[in-house]
Amino acid sequence: MAENSADSACPFCLIGAGAGAGAGDVDGELVASRTANVFVLPVPSQRAKNLGHCLVLPTAHVTSLHTAPRDLLAELFDVVGQVTAAVREAFGAPGSMVLQNDNIPGQTLSHLHVPVIPRSPDDGFILSDPGKIEIPFEVRAQQAAQLRKALSKRSSRDLKS
Repeated sequence: MAENSADSACPFCLIGAGAGAGAGDVDGELVASRTANVFVLPVPSQRAKNLGHCLVLPTAHVTSLHTAPRDLLAELFDVVGQVTAAVREAFGAPGSMVLQNDNIPGQTLSHLHVPVIPRSPDDGFILSDPGKIEIPFEVRAQQAAQLRKALSKRSSRDLKS
């Protein structure tokens, strides 16, 4: 399937197109906000102390952040910024956490989405890994050089397109 085309098997594409996903008016009831190319949807399974966890998604079937057109990314992250402000008011959260998984192993739906999770000091939210290790400065410098090289290649490709 071509990137950015609708995927009739993708529930996010159905909602993005305004078709809904089953009984009831999904667009009117569950879509919290909609722009020309982006919509906001609360997730069905939320932590009790992080109520209001939602996804910001493109209406088109885009599968990864790095393949999304720049204008879509600008609109997507403009909406993300608005949602981070809105969860403070709507759910009394003093802050929020913004994540983005890009085709990670075990991901069940391959549709670009940016989770926004309301956060509070006592929520007990854990995203850490107990197997995390401290990375020495020299190794991080090497990682930075590797990223710099890869980003430089991407910038060169973008200039040619």
